Amino acid sequence: MPDARDPAPSHPFGVRLVVAYDGSAFHGYQRQRGLRTVQGALEDAARALGERAPEARGASRTDAGVHALGQVVGLGVDKALPPSVWVRALNSKLPGDVSVQAAAPCDPRYNPRFDAAGKTYRYLLHCDVAPAPLWRAQSWHIAPRLAHPALRARLAFTPDRPRAPSTLLDLDAMRAAADVLSGRHDFRAFRAASDTRDNSVRTLHAVRMLPGFAGEAALLAIEYDGDAFMTHMVRILTGTLVEVGRGRIAPGSLVAQLGPRGRRESVGPTAPPGGLTLVRVDVGRPGYPYRADRFEPGAGRGGTAREPEPADDAAADAQPDGAERS
Repeated sequence: MPDARDPAPSHPFGVRLVVAYDGSAFHGYQRQRGLRTVQGALEDAARALGERAPEARGASRTDAGVHALGQVVGLGVDKALPPSVWVRALNSKLPGDVSVQAAAPCDPRYNPRFDAAGKTYRYLLHCDVAPAPLWRAQSWHIAPRLAHPALRARLAFTPDRPRAPSTLLDLDAMRAAADVLSGRHDFRAFRAASDTRDNSVRTLHAVRMLPGFAGEAALLAIEYDGDAFMTHMVRILTGTLVEVGRGRIAPGSLVAQLGPRGRRESVGPTAPPGGLTLVRVDVGRPGYPYRADRFEPGAGRGGTAREPEPADDAAADAQPDGAERS
């Protein structure tokens, strides 16, 4: 007999998707009335395939303008189809700026928000004299006016030379700051004012500085691996690292901001959303009962597993309007 606390599945089958999208024309991931969202596009595509009342549950409710290469989505469905068929069928109904990359069967109650054990985000900086139209929607343009003063003085003598991040920003200082930020800390100074959750302790497993990203000399990628992220956290971390690279914040001063006395006004600005991409979601949180690798067709019709209490980052995803958790 099913546990009375066990959520009843709304569909007999489920499919777990890996989704990529260009967030430029979306008002974020989460469905919002009257606005174009990634969740809405996925659910519209499922309806076009004959699915009833689909709900595309995402691992991260990315903000407007934020992109994804590896968003994980759980979708309850009425029919069991091979994963490759789901990929082709959904892509045939989706707009060009969102795409299903992979699919796998899962319990119809599967919610990747509760199964996420870690995420990787990437932020792109374009460091050059002139903006690059092809990178405009995927990066933050770091122009000479934002350069470190000692480096800016040299630019007057070489105004036409192609730029590299090291000609505008102090990368050694940024790497030193990244080392300070890595580890398990109280990151309350690095979250949006609207994020008022009690637990602001997170673990940054790694912060990587990648100049010359994708073979483009002017691009600097900053990648963040962490267990969970708060609202605008990655964008504030990036804004802080840029201020370090400009010589406006000393790397060592960040130690005082990693704790209960950390202050938002003592760290850097929130970087623009367009430079941010959700690269990967690592699933497999211990104790989560509705994992895809334990699914048997039809098992979702009744079971005894109970949805676990959400971790603090998952609970925060229930905030209105689905603010980006980074």
